[in-house]
Amino acid sequence: MDITRRGVIGLGIGAFGAAVFSRRAEAAYEMQIMAPYYKSLLTMSPIAVGLERGIYAKHGIDVTGVVTSVGGGTGLRNMMGAGLGYAEMGTSSVLAGFKSGIDVRIVHDSVDTSNDIIWITMPNSPIKTIKDLAGKKVGISSPRSTSETLMKMAEEAAGMKDQIKPVAIGHIGAGLAALENGGVDATFIMEPLWSERSDRYRVVFTLDDLPPMSQNVGIATGDFMKEHPNELRAIIAARRDAVDFIYANIGEAAKIVAKRYGDTLPADIAPITMARLAKLKYWSRGNIDRPSIENVVKGLVRQGQWEGPVDWSKIIDDQFLPPDLKA
Repeated sequence: MDITRRGVIGLGIGAFGAAVFSRRAEAAYEMQIMAPYYKSLLTMSPIAVGLERGIYAKHGIDVTGVVTSVGGGTGLRNMMGAGLGYAEMGTSSVLAGFKSGIDVRIVHDSVDTSNDIIWITMPNSPIKTIKDLAGKKVGISSPRSTSETLMKMAEEAAGMKDQIKPVAIGHIGAGLAALENGGVDATFIMEPLWSERSDRYRVVFTLDDLPPMSQNVGIATGDFMKEHPNELRAIIAARRDAVDFIYANIGEAAKIVAKRYGDTLPADIAPITMARLAKLKYWSRGNIDRPSIENVVKGLVRQGQWEGPVDWSKIIDDQFLPPDLKA
């Protein structure tokens, strides 16, 4: 076989490139992400954008799947039962889980506002305000969930502690079905369903008068933090890049999320609801807003789910954040 010098060089470069590619492929860390309500609620939009645009892969993370479930304690138990090291999850369920001895830490913020959550009823209902819900059944996702914590805080702010009867209904669609069929007197709704169905319901109360409340946070188990610190840093950095892309390209981001979410987010509703949330600065870049998390603890104290002082050094660990996001 006649192999020229150029051919030898070409073969050498090709072999070198293949070796580099092989090492890069081997270097990618494979993992699953736990994300309650993924493909249902827009809290998890950065994950969809990160996957579609290959942002996780650019940071050396091969996300092989997104495990989803209902929120609250159920989601946290599912995470631990599946042996997953990282998740985005409701703040109140994370804090309640930590208090009960589950080995997780908050490693980044995810959604540090709750103003997108509203409680609704049917248009012909006699219920007009939160005070009319005394003795009535009101939908929440699950016990110890963010929706339960916020509902109870709004109830107390209205001077009617423990007068509402919370009913765990699972995902929002199930709550709306229960409302329309008389199973509950009111339930909560979020985007994108509110933008899609606002003409079918009437608002009973919002959370606008409550202090800023952290809705979702990123968490990691103690084992994952010890065994995969660089991978955890890569996940957090990738998520920040996805959030930055959303804010800089809201129209394109809406198309991506609609594509990934399928029937849950119609293409004509996606730009409306994503733009609305962008105005709220809904998705955190990851920097930890401790005051908004502290407000969630106050809610847990009122529910009897937290007692005693808070040792934040055991709950929050910001060492994995990019330097510019650390407090």
